[in-house]
Amino acid sequence: MSLVTISALLLAPAPAAPPAPSAWSATVTDEARGAVEIAATAKDGTTRFVGSCQKEAQPGISGTFTDYRGTGLRTDGQVEHVAFYARGEGWQDAFAVQLRYAAAVQGWVFAKPLSPIFLSSFSRGGTLAVVNSRNEEVLTFDLTGSTAATRVMRTVCGLPSS
Repeated sequence: MSLVTISALLLAPAPAAPPAPSAWSATVTDEARGAVEIAATAKDGTTRFVGSCQKEAQPGISGTFTDYRGTGLRTDGQVEHVAFYARGEGWQDAFAVQLRYAAAVQGWVFAKPLSPIFLSSFSRGGTLAVVNSRNEEVLTFDLTGSTAATRVMRTVCGLPSS
């Protein structure tokens, strides 16, 4: 290899790395009504999850996945049964979730709220995996910041701690 070739290789821009997943954020969207949104981007760098709770609503967590580019989730508007696996070192907890594709938001919404019990595992886990009905892991989220997000949801929305 010539010196010119080596110089060209050294000066060539490095391939772009996928964006790092974001830590979980929590935003109080309506203090008077006790409403909170939590959000994060999956490890795929594009899929976004926004979860919410509201003190005046049925206790639980509503949610929507947007910008998912894979083929692992139904897009026909029918309910898809998925599992959320909150995983830590040497343990995992599974939670059944029903998703439905909603063309109006171009995303998958919870067909019914997720039990607040989920927050205990969510806040102490290292990752959250979404597994479809064919047992394919379609999304994974880093749970950095989930403890703080959980604390805000419990405080503002009045969700139980166990």
